[in-house]
Amino acid sequence: MLQRTRAAVALTVGVGALALAPSAVAATTVSAVAATAADPVVSSVKIDPNPILVTGSPVGAEFTFTTSGAGKVDFKIKAPGGDWTPLEVKPAPHGLESKWTATKTFDTKDREGRWSYIAVAHGEDGKEDTESGRFTVDVVRRVLDTRIAEFNAWPEPVRKGARLSVNGRLLAYGRHGWDGYAGRTVDILFRADGSSRWEKVGSDRTDRFGRFSESGTAERSGTWRAVFDGGRYVDGASSGTDHVRVLEPEPEPEPERGASRVIRFNASPEPVRHGRYLTFTGRLQVDDSGWEGYRAKVGLYFKPAGSSKWQRVKNAWSNGAGHLYTKAKAYRSGHWKFVFAGDDDFRSDSSGSDYVKVIRR
Repeated sequence: MLQRTRAAVALTVGVGALALAPSAVAATTVSAVAATAADPVVSSVKIDPNPILVTGSPVGAEFTFTTSGAGKVDFKIKAPGGDWTPLEVKPAPHGLESKWTATKTFDTKDREGRWSYIAVAHGEDGKEDTESGRFTVDVVRRVLDTRIAEFNAWPEPVRKGARLSVNGRLLAYGRHGWDGYAGRTVDILFRADGSSRWEKVGSDRTDRFGRFSESGTAERSGTWRAVFDGGRYVDGASSGTDHVRVLEPEPEPEPERGASRVIRFNASPEPVRHGRYLTFTGRLQVDDSGWEGYRAKVGLYFKPAGSSKWQRVKNAWSNGAGHLYTKAKAYRSGHWKFVFAGDDDFRSDSSGSDYVKVIRR
């Protein structure tokens, strides 16, 4: 859209003015025509090329316009949201007019969109003529290619609960070929075996060589990969996948425990009257570079005559020398014994049994 403004001179003759002679009228008319012809005029503004397309390399644009009756000209352009910038203009003869040319180089740093221009022709006595309009600048920036190389998840296989690490390198293609892409965030994704869903489990920012790494605790078997989302004028990239099998931890071997024994077990008196106390004695020993007495809890068990099931009656404690002593009332005939259940250091053992008959009188 072109806009034109022009300052004009008007001659006004009052109604009550004195009549002029024909020769005077003619002279006045010629002077008015001469004054009008001297007014500045600007026209034929052209931009080449239009639109201005920048695809990576700088692009030169030429702005031309013609003027008449102008002793001085100005040409300015303005980016979207920017300020007016004057351009240097050079004149050249163009018939009865003057042709003016201005140039500017556009690159990828320039703003895209609709730019404005204004051409101004200055005449004498402050008279001027302007022509303004718009032109388009399109900037197509080169898209940077990226890729993820050297991706690895290790160790493989790995024990459950152990440390698992992933690493790789983000590369970008530049003037020297593929090189490390620094300062970019790479996400680490994991997909468990049997699942179709990728989960983000971590991320890292690349160092100056494009390297990234992340580590965590191995919990499930599955597949790992790294993803770079890219950005404006930067392509994203995804690594290849790496499957890691997670093994269940092996059970820890039980600590080696020493042997134990319960000796010299005796229940008395024999026989015993119904409801009277029996006395039980014995000795608990453990093999710790030789048999020696051992202080520990020992159970007293009873199996009634005719039964196959042992019943725990009570607990007793051996003293430091391993000697055992306890008492219990007798109500039925049957077998008695001491049982040591074992502990973290020594294995279990039981004494021989002693049969006691219970009599009623």
